[in-house]
Amino acid sequence: MEFAQIIEETRKPVLAAIRRYLDSRFAYAIDDVAQEVYIRAYRALKKNRLEDDTKLRSYLYTIAKNESLRMNQRCKREETKAEKFLAAKREKLRYSEATAPESFDERDALVEALATLPDHYARVVELTLLGFSAREIVDKLEIKPGTVKSRLSRGLNILKQKLA
Repeated sequence: MEFAQIIEETRKPVLAAIRRYLDSRFAYAIDDVAQEVYIRAYRALKKNRLEDDTKLRSYLYTIAKNESLRMNQRCKREETKAEKFLAAKREKLRYSEATAPESFDERDALVEALATLPDHYARVVELTLLGFSAREIVDKLEIKPGTVKSRLSRGLNILKQKLA
């Protein structure tokens, strides 16, 4: 059986398993989890670990469950880091003696707008504002370069709309 055919035949049950175990707050990560499921399945098939379709379906379901739970943990850790970062950033911006009084309103508006961004956009935008390179963000958040670019672009567009 061709791998593309395996994906086509198992896509719906794999996505259903991911939706079942992945926290709805992290729905944006469904594609990443699905991709990891099929990468692991491909590696197992390459090593001839799976002989029949029944084992394959069971194996894919188990991987989907485990990868979803792993993604939940990763995203929760990122949320916690982002919350701590935002709290520290708010304090720093509010009480910075070097900041001119006229710019407090602008900075408060930016901090509040950042806080309203979906977490997956906010993390990328914040790291960019802190001077991290795209490569560093990829490594830090464990996401793909294209994902960093799209989240940064979308996050900045949302910020522009909120601050306009």
